Amino acid sequence: MEDLLTLHRKQIRDLQSVITQKKKSATKKTRRGVSEECESLERNLKEKQAAEIAALEGDSNPTNATEEDIPITHTENEPSDATKAILTKLEDTQLDDPAPTNHEKFTDAPKKQNRQKARLARRAAQIDEITEQAKQEAAAMPDLRAIEAARMKQLFDENNLIEIQIAPDGHCLYSAFALGLEDAQIPLSTDAEQGNDGKKRGYTFTRKAAGDYISAHADDFLPFLEEGETLDSHVNKIQNTAEWGGQMELLALAKKYAVTVKIVQATGVGVTSMNEDEGKEANVWLAYHRRGYGLGEHYNALRKKA
Repeated sequence: MEDLLTLHRKQIRDLQSVITQKKKSATKKTRRGVSEECESLERNLKEKQAAEIAALEGDSNPTNATEEDIPITHTENEPSDATKAILTKLEDTQLDDPAPTNHEKFTDAPKKQNRQKARLARRAAQIDEITEQAKQEAAAMPDLRAIEAARMKQLFDENNLIEIQIAPDGHCLYSAFALGLEDAQIPLSTDAEQGNDGKKRGYTFTRKAAGDYISAHADDFLPFLEEGETLDSHVNKIQNTAEWGGQMELLALAKKYAVTVKIVQATGVGVTSMNEDEGKEANVWLAYHRRGYGLGEHYNALRKKA
């Protein structure tokens, strides 16, 4: 009997090792099935060992025992007291669950907060807060575009002017000036040139005229060039690109066509004049906007009301 119990203890230890290995390799999806399998293995082993003990105990009883030697309290299938004690001991023997693996510890424990996601969330909240503050500050600031528009309308009314919209395409100064010359019935070029180039837009003539005048009077305009820029490169930009025009090009046009340029703008005195001493032919009126157009500074043509 002692040898059998020693064998049973070894079988229990071996089964303990098998169950431990199975539970370590189990995943979330297979964990339930593995647990059921382990319970079945444990149950089968206990039943097998109980049967072996019962069989061994039966073999140890004398075969020639008389009826009087058999206690009447035992039925044919009822185990003896010794067998009951051994079975009780086996019932009390439990296969301990293995210690949780690192994988199980991490999967069962509550997930740690992702630090990168937390930083991104804080950053997004900061950006939203800054954006909201900027909106509030912008709402509290005066609407400079609306202020400029109101002032320009006032100046137009005071000087009996109507505004002609010019496309904000980089040619606005030259197009507006060309329209002013046409209203004053001043030809954009010589009759021969204008006849041959009748399909060209007005700004092509005023761009060429400005570039030609600056080239012919280089000494008057060299001080106004940007640092590192040559006169030839600046003239090329005037005549062959959509480069915006400014005060220098406007002065060249005023002198080229011998007109006085009247510029209406919301800042300062409202109306400024250019080339008054030499501008005997006519007045060319221009509206200068700083804030009214998305691309920035812009010129529109002006015309006297009929």
